[in-house]
Amino acid sequence: MKILSIITFLLISTSAYALQGLNVITITTDDPQGYVEWLTESQPVFQKAQGDSAAAQGICSPSAGGVYTNEHYVWTIAPSISAMMSNPEFFTDKNVVKAIRKISNKREVVRRDLMYVIKSTDIGLVGETNAQYNLISSTNDINGYVAGLTAMEKAAAENGFGDISVALFGSLAGGDRALTVMASVQAPTSERLGAFFDERQSAWMNEVLSEFNSIRTPVMDFMMQCTTLSINN
Repeated sequence: MKILSIITFLLISTSAYALQGLNVITITTDDPQGYVEWLTESQPVFQKAQGDSAAAQGICSPSAGGVYTNEHYVWTIAPSISAMMSNPEFFTDKNVVKAIRKISNKREVVRRDLMYVIKSTDIGLVGETNAQYNLISSTNDINGYVAGLTAMEKAAAENGFGDISVALFGSLAGGDRALTVMASVQAPTSERLGAFFDERQSAWMNEVLSEFNSIRTPVMDFMMQCTTLSINN
């Protein structure tokens, strides 16, 4: 059994609200490609049912790390936490029910996670794909972590990586991930993300990374490619 996750954790954000929501649902499936095709085709139905409670949706496919082989993450970001939690009727909408019925025998829901945006990056245009490295950690100093990530972005830009950005998400309700945070390093391509990690032994990168040792304790990490499927204007 393979996995897909509707993550609404990884990845993305806008800057119109202080605490945007990110909803994550993890599912298993034997047909990840078919699931992605179904999700893409179902976007108009989901957008209509979500209305203003969702800002964007997309899918991420891991290239390394994660829990299961060939898992995928589908994310939905909301303009606020209240918006994320304001549409419990979504899964009972008749058109949504009809769309889900087409895929229900090909997937099993494994977990659900609710998160919120602490530090934002830009949402890509529909159809755009980027590369991401996500690190889930525990921390007692969120403000210090944000400051460190911002300093890393600045140092990266000064050393030829102005196309690298970093988001930070907090767990609102995540079961065994309670009170954790997730940093997401984002690049336009996997090659650019790799080039960024090629700098790990450089003086500037070592100086930046040393600041994190006393701020956070890593829990798990993974790399992935993420594509925006829809944006609600």
